[in-house]
Amino acid sequence: MNPDDAERPADAERRTHAVIAAALARLAGDGAMTTPHPYLTRYLAQHAALGGVLDDGHVPPALLPWSTGDGVRGLLRLPHPQHADRRWLTAWSAVEPYVQEADLPSRCSSLHFAYTALWHAGTGHADLPPEAAVFPGSRVRVLWSQWTPASNVLATLRHKSGSLAVISGADGGQRLAIGSETGAIELIDAMTGSAVGDRVPAHDGAVRNLLVVPGSAGADALVSGSTDGTVRVWDTAQGTLVSHERLPGHTWTADLTGYRKDGCLVVVAVDGEGAVTVWRQGFGKRHLGDMSPDPLEPAAFTLALTTGVDGRQLLVGAGATLKVWDIEDDRLLHEHAIDMAIRTLAGTAVPGRMVSGHSDGSIRVWDVEAGVRVTFPGQGEPVTSLAMLRVGGVDLLAAVTSGSSIDLWDIGSEQWTGQLDGHADTVTALCTMPDGDSSRLVSIAWDSTVRFWDARTVGRILAGSVSAPGAVTAAFVQEPGTAARLAVSYATSQVQVWDIDSATSVEPVSISPEPPVRALAWAPGAAGGDEVLLWAAADHSVRMWDPANGHLADIALTGHAQPVRALAACLTGDGRRLAVSGGDDCTARMWDLDTGRERRQWRHFHSVRAVAAATGDGKDWFASGSTDGTVRIWQARDEAPVRVLPCRQGVINSLALNASPSSLPPYVASGGDDGTVALWNLVTHEPVCEPLRGHSDAVDALATWSVHRDEGTPRPYVASAGRDGTIRFWDASATRCVLQLATGSRVRTLSVQVSGRDHRQIVLAVGGEAGVAVLALTVNDLEGLADG
Repeated sequence: MNPDDAERPADAERRTHAVIAAALARLAGDGAMTTPHPYLTRYLAQHAALGGVLDDGHVPPALLPWSTGDGVRGLLRLPHPQHADRRWLTAWSAVEPYVQEADLPSRCSSLHFAYTALWHAGTGHADLPPEAAVFPGSRVRVLWSQWTPASNVLATLRHKSGSLAVISGADGGQRLAIGSETGAIELIDAMTGSAVGDRVPAHDGAVRNLLVVPGSAGADALVSGSTDGTVRVWDTAQGTLVSHERLPGHTWTADLTGYRKDGCLVVVAVDGEGAVTVWRQGFGKRHLGDMSPDPLEPAAFTLALTTGVDGRQLLVGAGATLKVWDIEDDRLLHEHAIDMAIRTLAGTAVPGRMVSGHSDGSIRVWDVEAGVRVTFPGQGEPVTSLAMLRVGGVDLLAAVTSGSSIDLWDIGSEQWTGQLDGHADTVTALCTMPDGDSSRLVSIAWDSTVRFWDARTVGRILAGSVSAPGAVTAAFVQEPGTAARLAVSYATSQVQVWDIDSATSVEPVSISPEPPVRALAWAPGAAGGDEVLLWAAADHSVRMWDPANGHLADIALTGHAQPVRALAACLTGDGRRLAVSGGDDCTARMWDLDTGRERRQWRHFHSVRAVAAATGDGKDWFASGSTDGTVRIWQARDEAPVRVLPCRQGVINSLALNASPSSLPPYVASGGDDGTVALWNLVTHEPVCEPLRGHSDAVDALATWSVHRDEGTPRPYVASAGRDGTIRFWDASATRCVLQLATGSRVRTLSVQVSGRDHRQIVLAVGGEAGVAVLALTVNDLEGLADG
């Protein structure tokens, strides 16, 4: 036998894992409702990955909702044959971070939704292949979708976090250290997104600074700084506290950096008053100097290390000026004037070069000796985080301002090259990690997600490859004898109406909004005709579009002095067509749609974000919610509110009224920034129950309905959508969540209709940053869960 033909040990091991994976797959069973052996749920995907056969055939779709092993999302990033069929695996990876604590029906429903949305976009339910039309264990059916769930969410966090660092392990693996506003540090595996150990209660204040200083033999040090005025050093291998230092005076840690000298850890910190302190392990601490505060940004102190052109270790600090020290002998080498406060500093791959982010949004490249070399213009928002990354041989600078996007700049060509979108809230920190010849960017945000951006993802974005356009808002209507219509306002400034029954698009609405329309609502048509679409125009008016003839109505509802944020409409008990609008001018206004006249003007103290209108039991109900944290209940005949509800939920983002008969009295549901849903009795104006808790971020959208349970009293339900990438379905009478649907992206709007001959089918329209989708459930889908 030719020695060259002998099987290498690595190939033999891979073949063995492939054989094991194939054998285990045959034991997995065909249905998700069949309980598999725990060994399968924990190790089958790992065997398939190690065997190079990670595909849908070796990891059956029915097994995925039971998965408890290393994350499939992380395993998919390992090198594997490109021809493998991984449609179900890819769908599971899109929702996996959001369903870690969900029950089996929620996991099955989320997988089913993601699979259909990813691989059968724009296809009506009647034309779906069997595996997409029905998935065992799923409680939802996708009637139609243009929804692209995010594929780069590594993990979801339980607490808002503002600092981030990468820890390299002795085994070659990497972990992310994440500092939260609660004072804790979390460690997650950078490949799988799974938690590593328990959360560390590190500080008494928010952890705003994290730094990893490499050591020998995996003895890296993690340094943390907090608003409690302390700096602490942690052993990354043992997870134990090594040392604790308190900054002079009674202030906070503004920034920190560090390195090693002769094997000893050196940490440099600046406090909120500009004092720079240096600690050297085993040698105590010393005061290096003071940085004067900037007149416009007195708390904007930041630090960074760089290497000089002669190889010296240099410390760069920014306050009122940019200072450069020789850290070896505490000597101030250079001081440069600045005309705009510096919020953050970052080193580059070029010795003697630094990058600074300023409070006006500008970015500047510095030569530490000569001063500013290049200035990139800003958009007015402060730059809060910077990171250097390499993609396809090009050095890029990632920059974050006070928003959810990450800007990319080509340092070589001095050009803006694009931006990374996906986070649903303000990005708080960036870092990079090696990824072959390129870099992988990691980001965290107030939306409680950790996202990675590998070279392939960044390259695709820079090349202009985009997914389905995001929806700013959407409105759904389905009345007996009429087509089911979904009106969508896209982030591309287009408004379009879709016929859901035929899965086709009606002609685009003949309006040219700029910027995108923020509010849509269907309203009853005149003289019993088809519904008309209300939309908030750029001139702060509310206009009407009649889909029957494809033209704008002559009537314009004018009166708001600032943008309209919310719309609702109803047919009152006495047959009037009324609409309610809410806007940034702190008013909610009632309109007569037949005459176009304003009937009432109701005032809040702050911007009105949500309105609702409903008719039931012979009464008309109107409600408005504001950034002042209140919900106000109105009647059509009164100028003053019937009651002001002190919701204590922060900003009120969403409202929904349920005036239909049910086991509960008529109620209004409110969703706030604190992630709760509150139910209020419209008759007594008292809470119906304790707030519904489960979302980990703000609730942006709500829908309510009641459905008959056999011949008994109708049962009330609430659907809530949060910035945490989930929709939760609540049994309002039992005050508990009966189904959790992972959407993988922020949902901005929900619309619901109860349909079917026996009024037992619920049709839910979803609009958000990943697009739009229309889902259906039956009362039996929810009743079984509610009774379980």
